Amino acid sequence: MVSRINRRTILKLSICSLIFLSVFGCSKTPNALQDSTPKTIFFSTNAFKFYDLGFVKSYPNHTTLEIFNAGIVLLKMDCYKDKICLNTQCYAKDSVMRKFFGNDAFRELDFNAILKGQEIFSGENKRKIQNGFEQNIMREGMELNYNTTQDSIELEIKDLQKKTIFSLAIH
Repeated sequence: MVSRINRRTILKLSICSLIFLSVFGCSKTPNALQDSTPKTIFFSTNAFKFYDLGFVKSYPNHTTLEIFNAGIVLLKMDCYKDKICLNTQCYAKDSVMRKFFGNDAFRELDFNAILKGQEIFSGENKRKIQNGFEQNIMREGMELNYNTTQDSIELEIKDLQKKTIFSLAIH
């Protein structure tokens, strides 16, 4: 009788332990979210235009731009040091401009720095303005205008030959 009770207890504990480990043992630890700021976002490419509320989230190793409409994620752009993920599709950082424009003129553009309002291209053509700075750069038939203040970030890239425009404004 005593051994039967011990076997049942051991069997129950074993099953409970297996269930616990299978449910919680393989779960991912959440990224350490450092900042999540709701912003008014204007995002425009030839294929996608959006103007509404979204979030800019900062993590230790990347920054994320999330755009929602009626509670559904329309665009999630994760900007890492060496890659950019648009929704679930990831691209090498230098190929994103080729995807948008078919041109490598601004292939080293750092979207992570843009989402944080930091200077790009090592401060090339940087000019101080009230409460921030602006950078205007021309390369290979493309024009980049980047303005940032403490309240807003605006990026516009124009392909002067193809007449395509990429715009991002965060307020």
